[in-house]
Amino acid sequence: MAVRYSHRALLASALLLVSGAASAEPLGSHQPHIEASLGARVSKVSSAGYDPFAESDELVQLSLGLGATAFRAGPLSIAGVAFWDYGGHSAQARGQATSLTSQRLSVGPELRYHLLTPLYVFAHVLPAFAYTEASLDDDVAQATLYARHWSYGLDAAAGAAYELYGRRSGESVQPRLWAMAEGGYGYLGSTHLRLAPDASSHAPERTASVDLGSLSLAGPYARESVAVSF
Repeated sequence: MAVRYSHRALLASALLLVSGAASAEPLGSHQPHIEASLGARVSKVSSAGYDPFAESDELVQLSLGLGATAFRAGPLSIAGVAFWDYGGHSAQARGQATSLTSQRLSVGPELRYHLLTPLYVFAHVLPAFAYTEASLDDDVAQATLYARHWSYGLDAAAGAAYELYGRRSGESVQPRLWAMAEGGYGYLGSTHLRLAPDASSHAPERTASVDLGSLSLAGPYARESVAVSF
């Protein structure tokens, strides 16, 4: 019995030492205050309206991000984040060259939790706004036809960030380097692709518009990036 109680006493002492050490060494700058990220977002678009512009369902976009912590309580924090994603595809439709570009802006709160000093997990649901430009080169009319639209939706994702480089002390104000990865689903409302020449173009007046149906860039996505925090 004495041995059993001594083991319990040792375990309790160890837990007190660990908790005391954790409280004596706050996360400090290991908990990003301001950060900027650069990476790539890859979405899988199943909409049939995407087929005239790509030979696969993947949409690859350059991804730039900014974040600023608004609230901290121990390992938990809430940050405001924003992402700008830009990319597109080109292909052939009805024997004519086509092109599609999309800019997507998502802004909102992100919940973070540090599992370890150099590792935190996060989740967010962000309102999203996208501007899409589709074009088709009409060889018969010797003109380029366009369709431009705004659409709105949500990005819901979860992920993790791991500190690759930085001083061990949380009191350091030097920059820290992070590797980040997330996965989720991006929803966007559909738009109708009726392509027509610009009013300022030199296309013949009777150039017919081309209807390519509806397009939605909604679908699952993954984003991988590196970030610098201060």
